Amino acid sequence: MLQPYEYNYIKGQISHLINVYKTVNDKSVILTIQETVTQNISPFLEEAFLAEIQPIYLDKTLTNAKAVSLFETIEAQILPFKEVSDKQIEKVFRKVKKIKYPKWDSINLKAINYLAWDDIGTQRKYITFYHEERLTGCYGVMSTDVIKNVCAICHKIDNVAMFLTTTRVAGDGTYTKKGNYICKDSQKCNQQMEDLDHLHDFYHTVTK
Repeated sequence: MLQPYEYNYIKGQISHLINVYKTVNDKSVILTIQETVTQNISPFLEEAFLAEIQPIYLDKTLTNAKAVSLFETIEAQILPFKEVSDKQIEKVFRKVKKIKYPKWDSINLKAINYLAWDDIGTQRKYITFYHEERLTGCYGVMSTDVIKNVCAICHKIDNVAMFLTTTRVAGDGTYTKKGNYICKDSQKCNQQMEDLDHLHDFYHTVTK
């Protein structure tokens, strides 16, 4: 089974290959890139499944339109984000009074690597994810100033805003603010993620 970010990576690799088919005529170059793509995606897929989809993405007539059904086939392999209960959220954010909960009916668990939702009234964004099977998370205030820059979580250039947390300094009881730029649209951010390393780095930056 695939994690959502692994699916995003595989989709990106095949999309790159489709673009090569459209722009490159040199057969040796195409062959080299085909081999590279296969090497890149094979660690994430079972051998039998890779053998099933290989003739499709190695077909030089493959287009974005034709690839829709291929991506749907791969998407079926995704392991959904583990469901989160309100009690789990309360435990992660136990210091927050009158916490706002996510709108569960609008969340596709097969499309997220982390769960995020906004409290418009307080300008807060809540972020939760599983690390070593344990739900963890943080919250911060999102700036209303949106710029085009690299997101600290998905590492893609998009519309980002400053996410700012207030953390207590160990020892002296004072507080400090820490932050970084992240996508304003968390749903799109999830769709652009191709690993979890940047998410973990971001969490460490704003909480430690």
